Amino acid sequence: MKLLIATLALAALAGQAQAAADKNPAERCQIQNNTSGNVLPPDAHGDALFKLLSAQPWCPGNALEFRALVLANKMVSRPSMVANRGFHNPLPQGSFSFFESIDGSYAGQTLVPGDWFFGHFTAASIDNTALTSILAPQQAATPDNLLLETLVWDPRKQAYNFYEIRGTGQGGQWFYRGDSYDIQADIQNLWRAYDPSQPVFMGPPDAGKATLPRLRCSGCHMNGGPIMKELSFPHDSWWRPERPLPLGALRIAPEYKNIIDSLVSSETFSGWIKAGNEKLASAEAYMKKRATLPLQEQLRPVFCEQEVNLDSDLLPLQGDAAQIKAPVGAFIDQRLAGDIQAISIDKTLYVNALNLFQAQFFDYQSGNFQNSVQPINQIDADHAFETPVKSHTDMLLAQKMIKSGLIDEKFLYDVLSIDPTRPMFSAERCGLLQLVPGSAPTPDWRKQFAQNLANSPRPAAQQLLANFNDASRTPAWHRAQAKQILTKVQTLAGQQLPVNGYVRLLAGRRIAVYQAQISQHPQGQIFEPGFRLIFPTMQLFQKNQQQIAYGGVPEQYWLNPATGAVELAP
Repeated sequence: MKLLIATLALAALAGQAQAAADKNPAERCQIQNNTSGNVLPPDAHGDALFKLLSAQPWCPGNALEFRALVLANKMVSRPSMVANRGFHNPLPQGSFSFFESIDGSYAGQTLVPGDWFFGHFTAASIDNTALTSILAPQQAATPDNLLLETLVWDPRKQAYNFYEIRGTGQGGQWFYRGDSYDIQADIQNLWRAYDPSQPVFMGPPDAGKATLPRLRCSGCHMNGGPIMKELSFPHDSWWRPERPLPLGALRIAPEYKNIIDSLVSSETFSGWIKAGNEKLASAEAYMKKRATLPLQEQLRPVFCEQEVNLDSDLLPLQGDAAQIKAPVGAFIDQRLAGDIQAISIDKTLYVNALNLFQAQFFDYQSGNFQNSVQPINQIDADHAFETPVKSHTDMLLAQKMIKSGLIDEKFLYDVLSIDPTRPMFSAERCGLLQLVPGSAPTPDWRKQFAQNLANSPRPAAQQLLANFNDASRTPAWHRAQAKQILTKVQTLAGQQLPVNGYVRLLAGRRIAVYQAQISQHPQGQIFEPGFRLIFPTMQLFQKNQQQIAYGGVPEQYWLNPATGAVELAP
């Protein structure tokens, strides 16, 4: 009811607001520029959010006021929902996120799904009278509290603009953080070892000294567009109509009733995320600018990682299926795997391995396992074998580079076949990026790269050069080599000891993300430790894995391609 009243009131004031703002620019909602600290001038941006806020005599001070303003202006906001502490952990934190897609039209701009997203967050609020907890908005205006984050397509720039509302102690302040082009600049050092004295993420140097990155968002949105870690079905811990998120004993705050009643499936929402990724990767101005970057920056998603997605078994672990399907991306790059989607493992063997390593999936921020609030005694996430995999956007950029002619499909597969059983964060494969010419593309860059490989003592460089020089090593040939490895893995997956190894390898894959360069942004990282709880702990061999970002040896074990077994790395 409160949201309905607010929406009606905003609708009645909409015309007055536009007139007042046009009459006196000082009365417009003011957005602070993250870079300069100054207020953005009129017509600074071409996106619908900037136009909407500039037409208001006051700023919406939190996510719910903003949502009401969007609805009052006859746009549609379509929410999806994710459980931040895992599917089975609604309590004690009551931590969920709503991510919403806005479509419709405003100020002459037509908005389609994928153009505009925003996110806001919940917490459990104790009702001392009813002695229950309430799923309530986390919208307190405490200093620097993140009340809303949003990105919106700017047709003038042909890129996304990133904005936030932060608490000031008295209300909410809007900030413009930067755009997709700024993110490109923030990550220019990533994986390149261009200047070891400089941090991986940094803003423009100040008198030769490193500065903070231009925007916090570059710690996650490294390819410049919208992200959703659990992009592939079943979207672990996201709401689906056939598997809604349990709320336990939480009562729903009145402000959230309309939102929860209108939730869209995570499957639909993921399609909108992909649409936004495609829009950016197809934007002429953005891709033209990207084509002027040094070759190492352009080719980085081929050799290394910029973003990460998560894949898992398709069915809940607690279901009746006798087997789990371990995503193939845990073992080898999805593109090398061809039509092989998963490795089948007897569920009993998998559960035995989890028990062997004392796996527990619990909300460690609520205390130890015995004292934590648990609906069930969990040993894993809702879906088994959740693993980091090569991101949709990194693979999309590779395809765009093939389409533009910068590389061809053989070049891509020749690179992917280097250290193939380390599909993510391969030091051998990613290290070859530094042998790519550091300048912008020239007509003979491939020749120069081949010469750099020939001059390198690294075995991986010699292997890549051999791939380039052998016309018979086609993409189909590389896929056939990968199939042989996966066949060995599948054969061993029927035995307990090899399955123990695959689970140990899986734990290393997870730790690798937290320790990789992509997680060194000083203001945030892709897996959001402390906010998101994604993986179980493996307490036998890493006591502190509930604080998984702070320890572990990710490359202690590897998948031997000759045997298909997990062994100590040589």
